[in-house]
Amino acid sequence: MQAQDLLEHVRSVFVRMTRYPDEVVVPDADLEQDLGIDSVKRGEILATLRADFGLSDALKATPDELRTVARVSDLLSRTLTARSDVAPWADVAGGGWHANGHVEPAGQIGGHVEPAGRANGHAEPAGQVGGLAEPAGRANGHAEPAGQVGGLAEPAGRANRHAEPASGSTASNGAASAVAAGEALRAVVQALSDATRHPAELLVPDARLEEDLGIDRRRRDEVRTLLRQRGALPDGLAGALDEARTVGDLARLLGAPPPAQAASARAPAAPAARRATPAPGAALAGKTILVTGSSRGLGRAIATKLGRAGARVVVNSFHSRDDGDAVADEIRGAGGDAVHVWGSVANPAHVDKLFEAIARDVGELHHFVSNASNGRFGPLEQTTPEHWELAFRTNVIGYHQCALRAARLMERHGGGRIVALSSNGSSRYLEHFGAMGAVKAAVESLTRALAVELAPRNVQVNCVSAGPIYGHVTSNYPDHERILPYWESRTPGGRLCTEEDVANAVLLLLSDGARMINGATLTVDGGGSLCI
Repeated sequence: MQAQDLLEHVRSVFVRMTRYPDEVVVPDADLEQDLGIDSVKRGEILATLRADFGLSDALKATPDELRTVARVSDLLSRTLTARSDVAPWADVAGGGWHANGHVEPAGQIGGHVEPAGRANGHAEPAGQVGGLAEPAGRANGHAEPAGQVGGLAEPAGRANRHAEPASGSTASNGAASAVAAGEALRAVVQALSDATRHPAELLVPDARLEEDLGIDRRRRDEVRTLLRQRGALPDGLAGALDEARTVGDLARLLGAPPPAQAASARAPAAPAARRATPAPGAALAGKTILVTGSSRGLGRAIATKLGRAGARVVVNSFHSRDDGDAVADEIRGAGGDAVHVWGSVANPAHVDKLFEAIARDVGELHHFVSNASNGRFGPLEQTTPEHWELAFRTNVIGYHQCALRAARLMERHGGGRIVALSSNGSSRYLEHFGAMGAVKAAVESLTRALAVELAPRNVQVNCVSAGPIYGHVTSNYPDHERILPYWESRTPGGRLCTEEDVANAVLLLLSDGARMINGATLTVDGGGSLCI
């Protein structure tokens, strides 16, 4: 197999699984910085490549060996060369590769023929910028023919991968146990298929959830929810799923009697989100607002809040195009207006394309919310120059560049507002937040400078400094089971803020009543910063 052919196949897998334009997935593209591919998505891609080439073991490498698309291809080439059980004429993905290194003609990826009128398997609907929606009649981009489990067909020979009764056993309890084990495995495979869209042949009992399948805490929660909705997960076992390391572990837990109490402590749950309803008076009617980093967590809460207030929201995502599409869909489903633009604020080329798309396809911009953030939580002893560079490039440089580009568009309509997101860790010590605290202090300082320099254009620039909030970030914060109760104990009233509380503060600063607030940092932490 020719090295160039292998590289092209690797590129096609990246394009298919990220839904990025082909021209973006170049060989020297950095997976994290250029493509926004985190460890979860990287694990999914490696698992697919492993299945394509019939590799029995996971592709293991250092982060540097997996830094770019070309390095992933090099790793795969070395792995194939070293493996005696993978023939050089191995057929990839049902016919894509052949002994002479022949590549399938255009329109085929891994032997699969793409329907006419689709690019990389996805159709561009009207009303979307940089985002891709699924055509009618398809679920998550996959047609659901009869006989499939979770949208993925069971290949021939799969039966021997399910738990079977012991040979020759006639005991009714043994048979019942085997049937229960088989049903548990099928329920797990279906839930994993629905949550990850992995090919069914990857979901074997010994497949490791994180290393082989790229399943992180968030994906585990999705699987847990699916199993509970389908009646396959007793309440007493919900916490125990966090201890599972393989697909087989999950199946064995489902087939076991539920324990008296949940096995592991859970972080305090965020208060249930209220049903979206239009805000009285539509405070932002007629306004178009860009919210960076709005595909999940706080950014998502801000985007949906502004949508309910009548704004046309430009949703921005980088690490997950699917999540960005979902937020735009949610806003439109609630009666609002939204488009989705993909790109990283840390990448100057992406920033250029992002604002070119807004100017070309949206046509206007009145306000900008700088929410996109990236950085490492942990002790300063473990913080590297690379961590500092990435955090500053996203939180400070990205904010600066986007603010200048946004102000030019706002000036066409007589001015506008910019709101940046910070943290009260910028002026006090928070455990594991040392580096990010310094970065957020720079955000607040930059906000004051922008407020003065953009004032002649009638652009007001302010900042919302949030304390620890229930939700996406704190649920994944280091040692959060210990730290969250401490933060709660230091907050008057004994509870932290929610993402909705912070979104309300952003809405306040974007409203007409805040036109004379400029260069300010509004603290939203329930009084927590008062009690040091």
